[in-house]
Amino acid sequence: MSLARFRGLPSRDRALVAVAVLVDGNEAATYLACDAQKGEEFKEAAQELCQLDMDARLAFVGTVLRLALDEAE
Repeated sequence: MSLARFRGLPSRDRALVAVAVLVDGNEAATYLACDAQKGEEFKEAAQELCQLDMDARLAFVGTVLRLALDEAE
C-alpha cells in the first residue's frame, strides 16, 4: 500500500488529513473533498489512510501528528 499522495502533502496538510481520519474514519474523505482549494488532494490522501488496517492507521496517524508538532516548534 502506497501512501504517496498523503506523504506528498505539506506537514500542516498531513496533520489536517490525519486528524480528519482519526475523528471521522472513512467519512473523512467525504468531508475533506469539500475544501475549495485542496479538496481532491485531501480526499485522495484520506482514502489512502483509510485503506490501512485500523491498528496500523491509528499508530501511523499518531506518528504523523507528533511529527507535525515537532516541525511546528
